[in-house]
Amino acid sequence: MSILIDETRRVLVQGITGREGMTRARLMKGYGTQVVAGVTPGKGGQDVEGVPVFDSVREAWEAVGPIDVSVLFIPAPLVKSAALEAINAGVKLLVIVPDRVPIYDVLEIVDAANRAGARFVGPNTLGVLSPGKGVLGMIGGQAESARAWFPPGPVGVTSRSGGITSSMAYYLAQAGIGATTLVHVGATRWWASPTRRS
Repeated sequence: MSILIDETRRVLVQGITGREGMTRARLMKGYGTQVVAGVTPGKGGQDVEGVPVFDSVREAWEAVGPIDVSVLFIPAPLVKSAALEAINAGVKLLVIVPDRVPIYDVLEIVDAANRAGARFVGPNTLGVLSPGKGVLGMIGGQAESARAWFPPGPVGVTSRSGGITSSMAYYLAQAGIGATTLVHVGATRWWASPTRRS
């Protein structure tokens, strides 16, 4: 049984017009993930990999319908505002890819998510992959390698380490044991916000 992502989840990419956003949108779409919209403020009206781009999460929601998941490829100092925007719009699962998100910002995201009944993976995560169903983030690098390396099977794999998450699933697959879902939990580094330092 997969968790967090399958072929029915409708996915938004925040920061889709950046280099990483474009590259990973290609991975997710190529794998079969239902990427329905992207958001980059000031870039609304563009198109990335066939995905329409909007200026805000609310605008995307109103244009394409309900969104289940947002994957964030946003510079670390802007992650908090982007995450809160997605939560306030009604998105219930966030995958926060960037590293070095200030711990105080993460705590505010935790509080907002708890109050809204939302969840998030990360920061500093490679993402989530359910073999044959969908990928959120960057696990596998490219759709072809993700399919080849991670076949479906009965075992769930998760770790705080992206390398261990991927390599455990890979070596299990080499032994004939596929996976239900890979989840790289990520890890917040203790970076203090400049405005909060004493």
